Amino acid sequence: MPRIRCPNCGATINLEERRELDYKIILSSMQTGSRTFTDLLKSTGLPRKTLSLRLTTLCNSGLIVKDGGYRLNAVTNLGKWGKKMVLVDGRPLLLKPSIFTRRNVLLILMLLVIGIPIATNVLAMINPPPPPPPPQPSYIGTLKVDINVYNSTDLFAWQAMIKFNSSELVYIEAVEGNFLKARAPYGTLFLNASDIAPGKLLVFGTQYGRYNVDVPGVSGTGTLATITFGYKSETYELPKIVYESGFETFLFDSNLKYTEGMLALELTEG
Repeated sequence: MPRIRCPNCGATINLEERRELDYKIILSSMQTGSRTFTDLLKSTGLPRKTLSLRLTTLCNSGLIVKDGGYRLNAVTNLGKWGKKMVLVDGRPLLLKPSIFTRRNVLLILMLLVIGIPIATNVLAMINPPPPPPPPQPSYIGTLKVDINVYNSTDLFAWQAMIKFNSSELVYIEAVEGNFLKARAPYGTLFLNASDIAPGKLLVFGTQYGRYNVDVPGVSGTGTLATITFGYKSETYELPKIVYESGFETFLFDSNLKYTEGMLALELTEG
């Protein structure tokens, strides 16, 4: 694989890995809708020339559409993701459906949040609309827990699987903490997916920017996220962080490699 040295820090850069990560950061920036070129400059931290080349390649590959801004071409292409791969610039952009690796973690988490539309207009006309979802289980009070990291080294991205007793607790919301957010030069991406399975919540956070080039991680101790649950009775088992195959709990440094640090779930209210 071609490698060059960064003129700023002297680090060796794998061009293919950097190009692939650039694509994923650009795509994740468009998850909330159409973005202008200026918006993408700010959110991705990419140089103007590099961003222009990446956008041209994504447009030619059919993954995004330019119509006043840049947006995901979800109906045409996203339905293929999570099965095999998509081709960008003649190379496969792999998306494994059950594994979170250094190379695909950002894009897979984005897909968990935005979803993949599968219905067509014809089926919508033939089939009656689905029944309304069941009402939210009632609860008598709330509790809050912090996801804290202790003694981290160069922390750039993290993910935690939270497990709780769904007969006792109801997930309400997750809010990003200030540990990465307050120190990220180009901002952060914070996602959560609560519909993986009953009693399981996946929470993910990362900085924006080009890893191993100009965006260092954060070292030290602090709060990554605060999660609110509702409890159905006065006695309940507290949620806990678990490590399971397929939905990995991890801490990554600015090279997207495992780094030092300890995650802990701590009750702050309730």
